[in-house]
Amino acid sequence: MEEKKIFSVSDINKYIKMLFDSDTLLNSVSIRGEITNFKAHYTGHFYFTLKDENSTIKCVMFKGYAQYIKFKPADGMKVVINGQVSSYERDGVYQIYCKSMSPEGLGDLYLAYEQLKEKLEKEGLFDVSKKKNIPFLPNRVGVITSKTGAVIRDIINVSTRRYPNVNLLVYPAAVQGVNVASTVIEGLKTFNRLNNVDVIIIARGGGSFEDLFGFNDEELARQIYASNIPVVSAVGHETDFTICDFVSDLRAPTPSAAAELVYPEYSEIVNRIITDKKRTIIAIKNYIERKRQYVEKLKAAKLEKVPLDKINRYRIAIDNLITKSESTLKYKVEKYRTRCIKSISKIDALSPLKTLTRGYSVTENSSGEVIKKVGDVKPNDKISIRLTDGKINAIVE
Repeated sequence: MEEKKIFSVSDINKYIKMLFDSDTLLNSVSIRGEITNFKAHYTGHFYFTLKDENSTIKCVMFKGYAQYIKFKPADGMKVVINGQVSSYERDGVYQIYCKSMSPEGLGDLYLAYEQLKEKLEKEGLFDVSKKKNIPFLPNRVGVITSKTGAVIRDIINVSTRRYPNVNLLVYPAAVQGVNVASTVIEGLKTFNRLNNVDVIIIARGGGSFEDLFGFNDEELARQIYASNIPVVSAVGHETDFTICDFVSDLRAPTPSAAAELVYPEYSEIVNRIITDKKRTIIAIKNYIERKRQYVEKLKAAKLEKVPLDKINRYRIAIDNLITKSESTLKYKVEKYRTRCIKSISKIDALSPLKTLTRGYSVTENSSGEVIKKVGDVKPNDKISIRLTDGKINAIVE
């Protein structure tokens, strides 16, 4: 009689693992289920169980794959995973070695955005009461954006149209790709360290949700919140929202709108001063007229029983009020005249024409762009030199 062969536990576990690994279906399979018993190990590996209404299966995702997930997995989350079904030889149990994971029904980027938004909102980073006011008529504005492209041109065009003597300082930053957050953060730190601007604009044109995702960075949000200088977010178009928008002190629907919010219309400033002056004069005149009518009523009234000294006191009081009103009117007029003179002096001091009168000139190429260094021109280029009383056309030799 032939003796029956006896196997060791290791032999059986190894054989079962071989069966799993040789099955082409189980080598790459996608499975839908709900996460339970999720644990993010300190090594970076994910351990969890995937379940449905009737069954469960153990899963592991090693750090090499886990580091590319954009959202944070959690118990109760419904996901679709892809990986290899295999046996863990030592324990004799089978599990799924995950290579990718995505939330069912939502993109992982959007889920990461919603999770970060909820987290920062709970911490109070979006609290309206903590937002800083944007200064009226800032001396200098810092702009963090790409140094090339339509965005910076739009901001310059709108700013100079609204207020002729603008002062913009641009910090070049990446506005798309993996370096967005790091370069914008450096711009914020630089402006805050130098303290050389009154307000900061973070600007980027429109794009897809993925294009704008660099502005949904947690470290960037915390840097904006910690900024001592007010920050205006102008990322994307009117319908685009990023974490940068929520944490900034002011959100502008577009970069051009940011320039409009930061720089007031020059004519509006002048009109406001004129309007306030007229209102003050009218108010004082009305006050004097009411007092005059009161005096006329006193004159028309029967004064037989009114002592003469009381009438004299009213006369003195009326004279004092008239004198005080006239002094107040003169003070108000002088105050607004002084304010106008200061504003005009400030505007005049910032005018580039003032610089030209001191013997300086501005050289422009044929396109009207300012030439800043020798490398900007080449022989036979046509240039123009702006002086205080006109232009000189020239050719580069």
